[in-house]
Amino acid sequence: MGQVGGIKISEDILVKGTKIIGPFEYDALSEQIPKDYLRTIFEILFWSGMRYVELQRLYQYPDWWWPRKKAIHLPEFAQKKSKRKQPERYIYPLPPQFDMVMRYFFKGPNPPRLDVWGENMKRWAEKADMDPKGFSAKTTRKSIESWMVTSGMPLTSICLRQGHDNLTSMRHYQGLPFTDAEKAEIKKRLAWVH
Repeated sequence: MGQVGGIKISEDILVKGTKIIGPFEYDALSEQIPKDYLRTIFEILFWSGMRYVELQRLYQYPDWWWPRKKAIHLPEFAQKKSKRKQPERYIYPLPPQFDMVMRYFFKGPNPPRLDVWGENMKRWAEKADMDPKGFSAKTTRKSIESWMVTSGMPLTSICLRQGHDNLTSMRHYQGLPFTDAEKAEIKKRLAWVH
């Protein structure tokens, strides 16, 4: 954060008011999550790009996780989104360590309410010495979408994985000002998508 004329200027990336985190911010935020089951939820939300309500329903329906295929199958009723265009979707590919993360998820407590999760995100951001503005349950979903675009994953694959009906919904994730170091780290961390 810099200053211009005594006014603080933030260099945080916001897309439609939602904070997009880079890889080093991901690390700093993750380190502030005090409980293992909450960190597990954070990791699933981030790496899968699921909506929070989809994660809550996944917890109720563990058979949506397909460990052999390392994929999550979300049937039509998983999201209850009024503008939904896709009747169902498959979240694939997922990181190699995802199988272990999912085991912990299903053994842990119920995910908290959406509003509680949003407050948690803001609190963890503050503890990580980040401005909490823009942190919400959407941060993980929008951040991984941005990372996938930055890594060079085909846009059609991203749209199908994230449940978007067309490429225009992804256009605001292109050209985000990640630093060269962040771009290199994103590509390294997403090597499993290619």
